[in-house]
Amino acid sequence: MNDIFLEYLVKKKSKEDVLKQVLLIFGCVLTLCAATFILIFVYPRFIGLLPIIYGIVIYATVYIRRYYSIEYEYIFTNGQLDIDKILGKTRRKSVVSLLCKNIERATWRADKIRIICGSISTEREIIDTIFDPARRGKYYIDYTQGGKKYRLLFQPPEKILENMKRYNPRNINL
Repeated sequence: MNDIFLEYLVKKKSKEDVLKQVLLIFGCVLTLCAATFILIFVYPRFIGLLPIIYGIVIYATVYIRRYYSIEYEYIFTNGQLDIDKILGKTRRKSVVSLLCKNIERATWRADKIRIICGSISTEREIIDTIFDPARRGKYYIDYTQGGKKYRLLFQPPEKILENMKRYNPRNINL
């Protein structure tokens, strides 16, 4: 059997993250305006600190803003699915690693995926790696690992699903 290696990197898109970034930038501008006003009119002898304050506030904004950049990397290697979360293009966190033969059920649910998750939330821990809620092609995988039950929500490309099905055709429905 030939070795299979598939890698898929996607950027998470969320209206909440965009709103947080806009509020962060608005807060930065507001802070700079307030600092300018205070140093010019209240404490004019400290006007030389203005460039330092600007630098600190802008650096902090850029530093915090980059952590709103979230990417998911789906890696499929010879029957093993690994999903990593990449924060700010610098930190990588392994979200899930599972063998396809351990999948109890994997199927596609377009509009009802949130309803399905709500009905079993007390029974399974939900791992959400959906990167674009508006995009079609949401799948869920039920599996047990270490005696704990999980439900993985994700949006894989068709090629990963087809190769996953080769390793567990009975429990993976496309």
